[in-house]
Amino acid sequence: MAFSGGSISGLEKLHEIFLPDPVSWMPQTIGWYVVFGIILLGMCWWGYSRLCRFRANRYRRVALAELAVLERDLRQPEKRGKALAEIPALLKGTALSAYPRTDIASLSGEKWLAFLDKSMGGRGFMEGEGHLLPELAYAPSARISNLPDETISKLLQLVRLWIKKHAVRTSGE
Repeated sequence: MAFSGGSISGLEKLHEIFLPDPVSWMPQTIGWYVVFGIILLGMCWWGYSRLCRFRANRYRRVALAELAVLERDLRQPEKRGKALAEIPALLKGTALSAYPRTDIASLSGEKWLAFLDKSMGGRGFMEGEGHLLPELAYAPSARISNLPDETISKLLQLVRLWIKKHAVRTSGE
């Protein structure tokens, strides 16, 4: 084939390809805006409820921090008796933060231990190591300093569990 000067070549027949406009990511119908609004409201509600729960449980975090300080003091022989004597006060203070003062302040002895068991759903205070709480509150520090480490460890586990797990009554009960 010979190239003739007057004819149109194949390259000259080519023309530019026009691409369609890119598809928009914006929703085209009101239904998608409703779905996004519901999702946004759900996320806001979830965040608000988490914040309220976080604020409501502040007393638990403070009590656990105080318990950690007492545990550190229990490792020092000169502070052991004083630290053990502060455990019942820590529990009472935590309970007063969670429950009405009129229900808690007057409890002592068996009634106090029964309340602790009932609010946690167990028997660790009446039948377990928790029965030592009244003794810790009133016995001389020299006497309670001689408690076995295993007994103290079990008591601390029980106290920590109560702080974390006790059920708080709502105002309607």
